[in-house]
Amino acid sequence: MPRQARTSSHADKATLVVCVLLSLVALVLPARHRSTVAGALRGTIVVPLAGLQERAEVSRRAILAYDASLFLADSVRLQASQSDVWRAENERLRRLLGLGAALRWGFVPAEALHGRGLGDDYTMTLSVGRNEGVTPFSAVVAPDGLVGMVETVDASSAVAIVWPHPDFRVSAVSADGTAFGIVYPHLGAGATRFLLELRGVAFRNALRPGTLIVSAGLGGVYPRGIPIGSVVSELRTAEGWARNYLLRPAVRPSDATSVIVLQPKRSKDGVAAVWQTAVDSALRTLVGGADSLTKHRADSLAAAERQHLDSLQALQPRPDSAAVVVPPVKRKPAP
Repeated sequence: MPRQARTSSHADKATLVVCVLLSLVALVLPARHRSTVAGALRGTIVVPLAGLQERAEVSRRAILAYDASLFLADSVRLQASQSDVWRAENERLRRLLGLGAALRWGFVPAEALHGRGLGDDYTMTLSVGRNEGVTPFSAVVAPDGLVGMVETVDASSAVAIVWPHPDFRVSAVSADGTAFGIVYPHLGAGATRFLLELRGVAFRNALRPGTLIVSAGLGGVYPRGIPIGSVVSELRTAEGWARNYLLRPAVRPSDATSVIVLQPKRSKDGVAAVWQTAVDSALRTLVGGADSLTKHRADSLAAAERQHLDSLQALQPRPDSAAVVVPPVKRKPAP
């Protein structure tokens, strides 16, 4: 045992013995001296001990209140950090419901499960299968566009390949219908790994950066009109008869946690108007916002002009305050 601990223990024992002896002495003293000794004990020993106990209780309450405030602050920080995640997830689900409302029929909503193993960047497991009407070679889409294609189907699950898969192919066309080609995954390295390539575009069709590329509907898997990506730049090739373009994908498969599987009959009937409606709605929103800003500016200019005219009218003299014109005095001719 350390020496300091032994000294403290001996001091405590000595204090206890002294207190017990003083208590016994106070008990055997006459009544007239007992009150005097009791008052002295209260003033010298009891009061400091009571004050020490009170301060200890105040300190304990302060520590508990501090711990509670820390717990509350940590809870607020945790909720604040999770609110962005919840907000993003709610927005994705809201857009997925909007896509389902636009499709109306012929689709199966599914949860997309992403693995962390080798090759899982190229596939995703879907929470629906044959029991829900999912069949192989069905298109998998998200509100932003094309995700991939169902490859294998079980009773209650399915596996889909996504567009980074080396075997992914889709016939494509520009949104205005002037340029056709085939979209492949861009097998690059680094930041360009998760991009797409549009190959085989006629040399006469030059596409500008930002041009939207959609599925062409050829091949029977992907219906026409599903957004695939937008043009980033032209790729230099040795071919002189065609152009190749680098595309920014419309959907990142790793971000797609909820998707829609199109059934064959729905794909056959076409879905071009679904995403076109969404684009037109977005354009109407932008135009409406611009119109509202223009109207607000016109109203502000009109109000300023009215205020200026009112100020000019206030400076002009009123008819009732005009100066009185005194007629000239006619003088009589001298005699």
